[in-house]
Amino acid sequence: MNFLFPTYYRKETIISPKNFKFDLKFIFMKIFKTLLILSALLLLSACGPEPRIYIKSPLDKIATTLMNTQNYSVVLADMDFNKDTKKYVHKYKIILEEKANTTTSLEDDFTVKLTDWQEVSALTFEEHQKDLGMTVLSKKDGVLDKKSTPAGYNNYVGNSKYGTWQQQNGGTSFWMYYVQYRFMSSLFYGSSHRYYRSDYNYYRTNHYGRSNYYGRTNTFGTSTYKNTSASWNTKSQTFKNSVRSNVKRSASALKSKGYSTSKSYNNTRQTLRSSNRYSNSSSSRSRSGGFGK
Repeated sequence: MNFLFPTYYRKETIISPKNFKFDLKFIFMKIFKTLLILSALLLLSACGPEPRIYIKSPLDKIATTLMNTQNYSVVLADMDFNKDTKKYVHKYKIILEEKANTTTSLEDDFTVKLTDWQEVSALTFEEHQKDLGMTVLSKKDGVLDKKSTPAGYNNYVGNSKYGTWQQQNGGTSFWMYYVQYRFMSSLFYGSSHRYYRSDYNYYRTNHYGRSNYYGRTNTFGTSTYKNTSASWNTKSQTFKNSVRSNVKRSASALKSKGYSTSKSYNNTRQTLRSSNRYSNSSSSRSRSGGFGK
């Protein structure tokens, strides 16, 4: 009796020269495609924008120093350019709110500091060249505002604690401080410069916390600030035009190299720390008609 047993044969893959050539071509194409993608990524990385280098200003130091202070205003009191040292400089007026006292004189509720000249970069000078007499940094109830606004707008104008809106015969209203706070006019634009309600309301609706504001008809800022004690106001128009031209070129050169002014006081990127200090700034309690110098 014959038994038939199935016989299994192992299938062998025969690699012919033709198949081998095809496999190599496929492998080379995959490697080439991978290298091409890597090259493109490296090229895009090299051509991308360079990391910005933030140059700190004296305002950064003030904000850091007053980190735990809930309410204050910083006004750009003066600016200048020193021809001998080729340096741009600022002076700031810092208005600090103290705890309410029990005396009849409410002027002691405020401490006013006038800093010494502070060196600033061309970028910072250009950024604030329209801001003489303006608030350039403020904090209200712990909220920091770095936009340039008419001095007093953020903390005092429109605040019923300090004054009220007075209506004129023509129907327009302007801000008037209460008698006990009348001295505050001298801390800002002066009593001769009125703050109109329509301007203030427009600011609150369209600019508050979002953008700089100089009044709807540019009634605030360097062009209208008439304080004769500011050295900038004693300079000739030729000098001012020359400074504006120089600072524009210098600022453009810095921007082209990736430099920028710091808009975030907590930014962790690389920062050029200024050697500016204001520890020697003058300080005094506010007194009738003026401030410490």
